Amino acid sequence: MNKLLFIFLIVIFSFCSCEKPTNNCPNLIQDASIVNFPMDLYGINEIEVFDDELQINVTYGGGCEDHEFKLINVVSPIDGGGQQIDVLYLSHNSNNDVCDALIIEHQLCYDISPLLDGRLLYFHHPDSLYDLN
Repeated sequence: MNKLLFIFLIVIFSFCSCEKPTNNCPNLIQDASIVNFPMDLYGINEIEVFDDELQINVTYGGGCEDHEFKLINVVSPIDGGGQQIDVLYLSHNSNNDVCDALIIEHQLCYDISPLLDGRLLYFHHPDSLYDLN
């Protein structure tokens, strides 16, 4: 009986271990216009591409309402070298939060795997343009 249980566990483990772990990051919104999304103020503390994820550490004011962030991909025309340029924008909906707390180091992540195929990839913030290549 123990041998059978051991073999069963090995078979189950071998099937499970071959699968790529899925991330818990939401997908980005593709081919949208940023005019359709709120763009409330926020600051960037750190931004990094790690495997298939864009990890963004943000700061914002508030503290009384839930804040919603969405990553939007705006496809730009092909550049002079023949490459497609993708520019990412972070939509921030503060839900009219008028509280005065400063929320520091709020970590966000997004699945950007559809964009990691050799395209030029940038993240746009009102204060900066980040090259993610």
